[in-house]
Amino acid sequence: MRNVSILPFLFLAILISMAGCKLNRSEASVEITNKNGQPIYQDSPYLQPISIKYYFNPSQQLSKLAEISANRDGQIRILSDSGIIVPDNGTLFYSGKLIRDISYPPIFPKKIAAIGTYRNQTLYLDNKQLFSNAWAGKIQLGHELPEASVFDAGEDFHFLISDGEKMVYLDQSGNKQWSGTLKGVRQIQYLPIKKTFLIVTSDVVAEYTPGQPGLNIRYEGSGITCATSIAKGNDIVIGTTSGYLWLYDKRLISALPCKEITVIKEVDGQLWFGSANGAFYLNSKGKYNYFAGERWLPGNHVTALEPGPDKSILILTDKGLGQLSFKAISLEEKALFYEKQVREKNIRYGFNCSSVGIPDGYSTGRTANQPSDNLWTGMYLAAELFRFKVTGSEEAKQNAYEAFEAMERLHTVTNIPGLFARSFERDYKVENTKGADWKKKELLSGSPASLWLQAADHPNWTWRSTASSDQTVGQIFALTMILELSDDPQWKARALKCLDNLMGYIVKNDLYIIDVDGEPTMWGKWNPDYVNKFPVNVGDRKITSSNIIAMLQTAYHFTGKEIYKNKASELMTKFGYLENLTRPFSRIGPNGTDELSKVLSEEWNHSDDEMYFLAYWGLYPYSLSANLATKFKAAIKDHWEIERPEGNALWNFTYAMTGARDFDLAASVDFLKQYPMDMRNWAMHNSHRDDIEQIAPNFRGQTTRERLSLSEIPIYRHNGQIFNLDSSGDGKALVSAGDTWLLPYWMGRYLGVISAPVKIN
Repeated sequence: MRNVSILPFLFLAILISMAGCKLNRSEASVEITNKNGQPIYQDSPYLQPISIKYYFNPSQQLSKLAEISANRDGQIRILSDSGIIVPDNGTLFYSGKLIRDISYPPIFPKKIAAIGTYRNQTLYLDNKQLFSNAWAGKIQLGHELPEASVFDAGEDFHFLISDGEKMVYLDQSGNKQWSGTLKGVRQIQYLPIKKTFLIVTSDVVAEYTPGQPGLNIRYEGSGITCATSIAKGNDIVIGTTSGYLWLYDKRLISALPCKEITVIKEVDGQLWFGSANGAFYLNSKGKYNYFAGERWLPGNHVTALEPGPDKSILILTDKGLGQLSFKAISLEEKALFYEKQVREKNIRYGFNCSSVGIPDGYSTGRTANQPSDNLWTGMYLAAELFRFKVTGSEEAKQNAYEAFEAMERLHTVTNIPGLFARSFERDYKVENTKGADWKKKELLSGSPASLWLQAADHPNWTWRSTASSDQTVGQIFALTMILELSDDPQWKARALKCLDNLMGYIVKNDLYIIDVDGEPTMWGKWNPDYVNKFPVNVGDRKITSSNIIAMLQTAYHFTGKEIYKNKASELMTKFGYLENLTRPFSRIGPNGTDELSKVLSEEWNHSDDEMYFLAYWGLYPYSLSANLATKFKAAIKDHWEIERPEGNALWNFTYAMTGARDFDLAASVDFLKQYPMDMRNWAMHNSHRDDIEQIAPNFRGQTTRERLSLSEIPIYRHNGQIFNLDSSGDGKALVSAGDTWLLPYWMGRYLGVISAPVKIN
């Protein structure tokens, strides 16, 4: 009879914890916690940035997009060097274009030099007049400045206009109230509180007060590009080619995403900057939220900023218009957006295809077999089962079962019980790249050898061999969740058969995955002769020990077969696997003792992190004893502490699975909020930024003291480097949210540390 551990009841405890919550009250705050005493994030709407991009057609030969205006009817007009143009037909995934504005044909022949917005209506400046089509067209003021190019409106339809040197101040009837000169005028802005005009040149910021005889010089310096008032004129910010400064203290601020400021605008109380390399705003924490690259903007050189319809911000660039909106959504609403996207784009024979090609636009995604179909699909399957347990969604359960059928077929196509395939494909070629030096090539390239064989179940299908440890972890994680969370005995029986066959095959073959050629696969090795030959500071010694103990415990828990328990105990007591897996991460580092150790320890392996944390769901809950559970929990915490700077919600919530209360809930929620809705592989660049603290090269590959927002970095996957600052990309591949986002979100819901959406009164 098998021994019963106290910890397999963890899953039941977690479910019970979701049934209610309590209020822990103190004089300072009220914290909402679940039954385990863990904090709960109340899922209320937050502002999610979304960008719609509009590009001009190269055949239009537009060399400059100068200014922009949006009126009270939501009409957006852009001044270009070939006339007035407007954005046309854009959405999040379908970029729009810029077309000629044909709304007012009498404007066509006019030489429009500037446009602007006054009282939510558009004004036009040409070589003869300042005019508008609003107010019944009655605003039509002659200015007698043939080269007029700059203006702004003051009180009661009074206007200050300049041709770059001469200036005239006109009243609403067009009467000249004042004239003056200032060489190089490039911007005029009215300050409502002070009832004065700010006038900007490349070396002077001056002020004109109606009724006064001349100009008041407020600031002199070099490289001035723009200026704006804050809080309707209570303070003034000046942009330069080297940063910006507040007029009151004249201290230059240059620690910015880009120092070359082109435009500054206060929008809804927030200070926005356009630059030669993207746009950014100053947030409440005194840091900058940065928007650059085609995830957000058509081009990076910003020429104008303007409030847009529905509280959007219009960012005019050298290559088109970006309309940035901030949509109030809950995390669950974001999840449902991703759920729909995954089903439409990323499903292949039930697999979660981790990246699909979209070379011809967003309407259809090109799927393909991938070396890690097991892993990505196992993560998506678990996400859907967590969702099913939390919400009761039959759709989620069906999604999970379809994923399981694909993973189950990986076991049957090989015709070798226990040996599962990496992938399978219809009408695919039969090939074998396992030449004489295949092991060395696989080691140095990181890519598995390609061995495709005819499937056992259908002659026109082939399957890919050379299964590896990360594939095994993905399989075990998925099978565990089917066995724990499914409510269907037949599905559970099928999962149990796969689990027993897989682990039985590994144990029977002396803790190796033996491939079809009778040899161990490159990365399917857990045998002590292989594991313990690594020096103690090489990470593979630790991870292989941790993974195999987790997998053996899982097999024992569900099958009750003593062989799995005995093998786990033998590895821990006789071969040092307990010492291996509990060895502190601080001791892991480079080692050049032999070629294999050197290659495997040159840098921190983030695929290993993913394998560790998924396998922890079998290491801790199914511990063979309470004493081991204590040690395993400490090992998980040690790993979590090392990974803590990443703020990864999947790592944090897995740590929370152990009952921990200090799992950084706030950082986890930020992680989920910061993911862009647009998960295409756009190029992203941040290494040029002076507002981030970069640190010296190190073993972990951490580049900055603090992690940047996920909205600013290359699309992050859990096996990748979250501190990567730059990436190439063309937006023609879509990364699946099934493993990257849905798994940590629904895991958090399942653990009861994220609530269902709540209404804010």
